Amino acid sequence: MTKAKRVLATGLVAVMASGMLTGCGGDAGNTGGNASGGDSTASTSSSQSSDNTQSQSGNTGEIVNLKWVTIGNGMPTNYDSWISSVNAYIGEKIGVNLEMEVIPWGDWDNRRNIIVSTNEPYDIIFGNGNNYVADINLGAYADITDLISANMPGLMELMPEKYWDGVRVKDRIYGVPTYKDSSITNYSIWDKELVDEYSLDIKSLVSLDSMTETFETLKADKNDYPVYVKNDGLYYIFDVYDQIGGGTQILGVRYDDKEGKVCFTLEEQDIMDQLKIIHEWYQKGIINPDAATLTEGRVYNMWRVAQGWESAGVTSWGPQMGKDVVVQQVMPTILSNETVRGSLNMVSINTKYPEKCLQLLDLVNCDTKLRDLFYYGEEGVNFEYTADGRVHKINNDWALAGYTQGSFFTVTTLDTDEFNQWDEVKALNEAAQSSVMLGFTFDTNSVSDQLANCREIWMRYRSEVMTGVQDPEVVVPKIKEELLKAGWQDVVDEAQRQVDEFLGK
Repeated sequence: MTKAKRVLATGLVAVMASGMLTGCGGDAGNTGGNASGGDSTASTSSSQSSDNTQSQSGNTGEIVNLKWVTIGNGMPTNYDSWISSVNAYIGEKIGVNLEMEVIPWGDWDNRRNIIVSTNEPYDIIFGNGNNYVADINLGAYADITDLISANMPGLMELMPEKYWDGVRVKDRIYGVPTYKDSSITNYSIWDKELVDEYSLDIKSLVSLDSMTETFETLKADKNDYPVYVKNDGLYYIFDVYDQIGGGTQILGVRYDDKEGKVCFTLEEQDIMDQLKIIHEWYQKGIINPDAATLTEGRVYNMWRVAQGWESAGVTSWGPQMGKDVVVQQVMPTILSNETVRGSLNMVSINTKYPEKCLQLLDLVNCDTKLRDLFYYGEEGVNFEYTADGRVHKINNDWALAGYTQGSFFTVTTLDTDEFNQWDEVKALNEAAQSSVMLGFTFDTNSVSDQLANCREIWMRYRSEVMTGVQDPEVVVPKIKEELLKAGWQDVVDEAQRQVDEFLGK
């Protein structure tokens, strides 16, 4: 397989000429689980009228029943009246009657696994990259590659083609990506009070080595840990390495390496140098001594790194900590398979109506009225429209997680929004540097046992390496020795062979 440009066959012009769907406008995480740490409020250009967004097929008179399984805070208390409003709308638009199952966060993994593995009836199910390829290999999901252009013209117009590449597996598409903060940008988050007190130039405090002296001062003066982390440590340092579908931090290709060298990342100079600094911080008491055993962090941090966007400092990170914060981007914005696959919706292989499933997802993504119903809840119960066309939230009781449903960029803005943070998110997406491995997924079948054993070895060491407990110059060779005995070289060789083929080498 070469990395030639793949273009979805599109009947978009013909479809739009018939006046069936005229475009698309996004999604936001209004209920917990927004992994990026951004605000739970949404904003978009709501000049887009839902009246102008129509299904490409319309309602032919037949109503079909679909079930959508997703994650959130459980079933809404007003589910019956809400779904009645939804069905009245989508029944007229596309001839669909929808049933939702909203699984609570804590029950999600077990319940989702049961649904998928036992072929329990459903039509659409939420997921992410953690299970996407494994479920495809199980035969759980429909191949929708050849159905997208005819049934999702609105999303095709809204979302750049490269995001479809991000969900390809063996050049086929099995999931609909949620076009939101689909690239990754990491920011350092500083307590503004400390920045002001010490006159810190945070623009110059980006690399780990540049921060050591400042952290030593803060440790001495404040008698606290400037870097307070839990057992996954400073994991963000690996984000410049595309994991290529291998599912482990220690295997990857650097996002900008056009040669596509498959790396044992712990040995790469940039990673090793940072691990040495982390170890130095641990020895100096800059990192909390119990980091390797903690499963939860703490609310207050002098400094930390999180994925998101700059205005999240005002809308989310600061309020969460109860402090004013200032933020600084610390790494490039990157688009990869992993970032795109953070939120997906798949169509069941057993559905009778794959086209209707895609038409529903297209409408949820692109019709502002329907998008608001999923994002905010029931009009008149959970929210209401203001005279100027914005949304006023009546309460915060809505149980569905907005980031799972559709694009960020078609939700109506709140009456409390002072600025449109989703414009910032969209700009980051558009400026993101695509990984050289975008569209490639490592087929691990021939080395699955070796890879599983190697993952287990890394997980035994990970917390102490990533929190600085272990000296990387001592422990990394030890880890590699164990990996080689477990078949690591077989994994690397097979991955390199596939990468070379993908790059046309």
